[in-house]
Amino acid sequence: MVSELFDFDTLRLMVILNHRLILAILGVGLLLGAVSLVIMPKVYTARSSVQIDQQERKVLGTEDSDPVAFGTEADRFLQTQVDILTSRAMAKRVSDTLGLSANDKFLELATGHASSDLAPDERLDHVIDTLQRNLVVDLPRNSRIVGVTYRSRDAQLSAKIANTFVSEFIKGNIQRKFSASSYSLDFLSNQLSVAKNKLEQSERLLITYSRAAGLIDASSRAAPQGEPQRGPQSLVTANLVELNSRSTEAKAARLQAEERWLEASKTPLMELPEVLSNDAIQRLLQKRAELSSSLQELRVHLKADHPSVVQAATELAEIDREAKVLAEAIRASIHNQYRTAARQDAALQGAVDGLKLATLSEQDRGVRYNILKREVDTNRQLYDSLLQRYKEVSAASGVTVNNIAQVDVAEAPRKPTSPRILVNMAVALGLSMVTAAVAVLVRGHLVDTIDDPREVESRLGIPLLGAVPLADGIKPHDALLDARSDISEAYHAIRTAIELSSSAGLPSSLLLTSNSPAEGKSTSSFALARDFAMLGKKVLLIDADLRRPSLHLLLELGNGAEGLSSVLARKTAPRDAILGTQIDNLGFMPSGPTPPDPANLFSGSRLKEMLAELEEHYDLIVLDAPPVLAIADALELTAVAKVTVFVMEAGVVRVKSAQQSLLRLHRAGGRVIGAVATKYNLKMAGYSNAYTYSYGN
Repeated sequence: MVSELFDFDTLRLMVILNHRLILAILGVGLLLGAVSLVIMPKVYTARSSVQIDQQERKVLGTEDSDPVAFGTEADRFLQTQVDILTSRAMAKRVSDTLGLSANDKFLELATGHASSDLAPDERLDHVIDTLQRNLVVDLPRNSRIVGVTYRSRDAQLSAKIANTFVSEFIKGNIQRKFSASSYSLDFLSNQLSVAKNKLEQSERLLITYSRAAGLIDASSRAAPQGEPQRGPQSLVTANLVELNSRSTEAKAARLQAEERWLEASKTPLMELPEVLSNDAIQRLLQKRAELSSSLQELRVHLKADHPSVVQAATELAEIDREAKVLAEAIRASIHNQYRTAARQDAALQGAVDGLKLATLSEQDRGVRYNILKREVDTNRQLYDSLLQRYKEVSAASGVTVNNIAQVDVAEAPRKPTSPRILVNMAVALGLSMVTAAVAVLVRGHLVDTIDDPREVESRLGIPLLGAVPLADGIKPHDALLDARSDISEAYHAIRTAIELSSSAGLPSSLLLTSNSPAEGKSTSSFALARDFAMLGKKVLLIDADLRRPSLHLLLELGNGAEGLSSVLARKTAPRDAILGTQIDNLGFMPSGPTPPDPANLFSGSRLKEMLAELEEHYDLIVLDAPPVLAIADALELTAVAKVTVFVMEAGVVRVKSAQQSLLRLHRAGGRVIGAVATKYNLKMAGYSNAYTYSYGN
């Protein structure tokens, strides 16, 4: 479809027509780019960077820390930090730290000018806006290193502000942590005070009740390290537990002593383990064994009545007696131990039975005591935990560990980052190319005019009979007086094209119309009628524009009391309405009086009858018709004329409007043989004098 509408020649033609516009736009764009290098202020960019971790290191091991975030939560955390960096509050901190709003010096460096009559609040707003506008914070993907960049016209100022943003960001982060710790300390302090008061009150109630009930708490003794606090909660219970434990021990001792005694009473005296293990018995038995051995030896050598034998026997009998006495004493001690254990068991059992009754009575009074005691324990545990937490928060609040650390310190840049020659010129060239393209599109589509006559055939679908150049500084009528002028040569070519437009030769009637007024239609009608008359043709020029006639002015004749309107109204014969002119073979019929409704005059049969009558006397009748526009005059005229020529002003008439006018002419029965382009500016189209008709040029 594109190839049908625009062939290669048409495309080349459009490029040639617009090349001067494109070159002009590119030249202006490059010139503006060069000018920008001179007038643009030098801008210096300083860059610092910080590392932002989600969690800070723990020094005490008791500091609170948020859970580690992953995925979108981590990205949201980092973006929150970036928003804090670029916030208005951070810009105000930087302004206050550097004193930028104290005077106009910073605004002069940043913008090149500053109003000295600004109020302090207005100056502060301008400073903050300037800081935010020139601050750039970039957060790369998959990194916790955030770049902080600042631009200004002073290299030292750029570095100072970039570093100040970082330092204030770190300070602000620490201050927020201190604020949170301070709030926690205040909250814990209040809660600790409340818990302390509750503990003291509950202890007072417990003591008051224990005094009134006669209950003595015996559970305050310290428990062994690593063991929970145990024991009864009153003295009676403590005694009961203690005596019961001793009674159990006494009962066990009694049973053991009883068992020993029963065993000792059944065992021969000298076979008792206690007797055999006694040291004195062992010495006596050893001594007896020695004496018995000596006695046996003496009896071997001496008689029984020998004094030595008698003495040895006496000593042996004495040892046996002493051993028996000692063994009986040991058996008696075992019996005494049994009786003592039995008495102790009975005594302790009696004491336990007595304390049992006292304990049962005390338990009735200890229900309230236990309730108060549990409340005291609960309040003490709460107080101890709050106190421990208060100590931890107090210790952590003094630790200045931060999760934000500066990585790069901004240094004063040695070279400005703007303007850059290559970038500025590339941007200027790119914008110029875009502007040129837009201009060509606007010119070719939005404006939608025919700038070059050679576009007529491709865009309107009718032949181009010729193009009339624009008269430079002179009137078209004056230019027609010069036979060798460009305009005269153009109309000569158009005249020839009309003669050759049909194999039948010159048509008997020629109608010239246009899309809208002031497109050169009347001048073209006069010029063509004159040219044909100068060739010896008998020509009649009719001013058929009954609404705005103008041909009589070109011919320097009056409109007259009689003319076309009076002929169409059948008030005057056609021959009587024709005036003579200074040009040989050229007659002129003016429009005549302006009728109230010209369309009614053209709609009758009188127009066709008039032309048929006049064609018998003239070789050519040229009718200057009104524009097609929105009236029906031209449509009535084109229906009776042999041929029609469409006159259009180059670079003014719109294609769609011209197409609509041509369509109306065709539907009315007109035979449009071609178009004439008038007021064609050769230089504006980029052809210089290459498209003239003058042989001399």
